[in-house]
Amino acid sequence: MILVQNIKSTLAFLVLPFLFYGQANNEEIAYYNWFDRMLGEEYTGLYNGKQYIDPDINKIFENKHSFFLSDKVLSGSITYNGQTYYNLGIKYNLETEQVIVTLKPGAVTSVIQLIADKITSFYIEDYKFVRLDNTLNSKHPISGFFQIITEHPHFILYKKNKKNRKERLEDIGGSKIYYEFTTKSQYILFMDKAYHEVNSKDDFISIFPETKQEIKSFYSTQKKIRKSDPDAFMKQLLEDVIYRSISKNNL
Repeated sequence: MILVQNIKSTLAFLVLPFLFYGQANNEEIAYYNWFDRMLGEEYTGLYNGKQYIDPDINKIFENKHSFFLSDKVLSGSITYNGQTYYNLGIKYNLETEQVIVTLKPGAVTSVIQLIADKITSFYIEDYKFVRLDNTLNSKHPISGFFQIITEHPHFILYKKNKKNRKERLEDIGGSKIYYEFTTKSQYILFMDKAYHEVNSKDDFISIFPETKQEIKSFYSTQKKIRKSDPDAFMKQLLEDVIYRSISKNNL
């Protein structure tokens, strides 16, 4: 495996400098995909994980599954053990925090559960996740995978996506246990080298007391978007209300 990575790095060093600057990212992705096809997926570091078998198959109530967005495989990429892999099939289990990828060596599809500690970041469709492991905030240690909602010059807003299992007993020709998963999310604001939980109006006011009235007004007038699209609500609150007001007052 080390030999393969060394060869890959050497070829990248020889090939990539000749690519046009404006096309470097796309060409680099195409190059690494070509290399993996040449060697075969079985030689990549993704096989550092283990075979995955879904223990809840045929046991989910009304499609209330445990995965992010869908229980079907979606398009994505991942940085794993220092190497980035593109154009993968990927799923993310929000109950167990397992990241699962599908590989196709030959005619057989392998479903691999990756080792969490080796994952730096990953994308599912256009949604970006990063692994955080920081205990600067002793009251609320930050650990695991967090979705990036918005990145601003002065802050980053993260979201901890989580689903909890609930057991249901259904009578379908006899008693059978099903499971449904309910969403429980948490927002984390990283600012001034510290992490803050921001799950309520009072949380924001305690951090930004100078914009108390603006925050209260936004919560009052934007109830609809807060319910239908909480991520957009949080992003707009921070970018268009709080920091716009702070910037205006500092002029």
